[in-house]
Amino acid sequence: MDEDIQKSADELIDKGKWAEFLFRFVNVLRINIAIVDTVGRIIVPPFREGDHGLYGSDFLTATFDMDFSGKGSFVRSFEQKGAYWEIKDGLDFHAFAIPIKIEADKIIAYLVVGPVILNKRRDQESYLADATRLNMNISDLVDHIQEIRVVSFLTIKSVLDLLAEVVKDVIEIRLEKQKLHKKRFEKEVLAKQIVDAAQDMYATIHLDEMLVTILDVAMNLTGAEGGSIMIVDEDKQHLTIKVSRGLDQAKIKATRVRLGEGIAGMAAQSNEPFIIQGSKGSNRIQHLLKRPEIKQSVILPLSSHDQVLGVLNLHTKSEEHKIDANVESIKYLSRLITTAINSL
Repeated sequence: MDEDIQKSADELIDKGKWAEFLFRFVNVLRINIAIVDTVGRIIVPPFREGDHGLYGSDFLTATFDMDFSGKGSFVRSFEQKGAYWEIKDGLDFHAFAIPIKIEADKIIAYLVVGPVILNKRRDQESYLADATRLNMNISDLVDHIQEIRVVSFLTIKSVLDLLAEVVKDVIEIRLEKQKLHKKRFEKEVLAKQIVDAAQDMYATIHLDEMLVTILDVAMNLTGAEGGSIMIVDEDKQHLTIKVSRGLDQAKIKATRVRLGEGIAGMAAQSNEPFIIQGSKGSNRIQHLLKRPEIKQSVILPLSSHDQVLGVLNLHTKSEEHKIDANVESIKYLSRLITTAINSL
């Protein structure tokens, strides 16, 4: 392994901080995540629960032909699928590798995501037959298989896109902090408060980019034609639009909703979601439904430990799209948004 790459990985990937950071996503996604260097040595191991791997991660070593020895290219057993690498084992479980880069072509490590089951879980008998063929210890096998999440191609693609964006942002913020600290060391005239302000601004820019990605994922999964993510202001009394799709820019700048006012403000104040079918909603918000062209909408508070951080809004003017059929996906995405807000 190239010494410069090893040094970059050591400087940018703090094992303890990344483990804490990734565990939030593992808990929300219900898919395990690990980090390995470019030759396969584990930097952050798959998460465990008791004496076995969480969400089936033990299968990464039991059934996947993954080389964790550090003696070769980690991805040589994988097949490249666009920006990511994919591998399948003898039980038809899939795992993915997301390259962690510091330059367009300089990979310092990989995020390993999985295992997952694509589209449909097979019957137990077929899994047991494959396990026997693979000479696996089949005790507790069925229980462990039940822990592995079943996802569609669209869902796992959205998950990988989101994780790739989050990792890119965290790495770039870390690199920017290194540059700023170097400047402060070289030029003491650059006051500490200026450096801190620059770091905060850089993190804010990346948070905006990440929220745009998450909003796009939410709209793709639900078929929504427009939406926004609103964040609670520093005064803890108002919501402002952080990112949006399909909204007029003048309206975005002018929107500042007091908690408790309007549908979004009521959702934020009560930490209660609203699902609206055309002009039909709960009695509390019926008088606020003044846009008949909107056929369906969802207003979902984004909260962490009972503290509301913002609101996710999605809507469609089409009769064909059924946002309410994807409420569970929306709730899962809302938890990812909250995780992202807390992570940067």
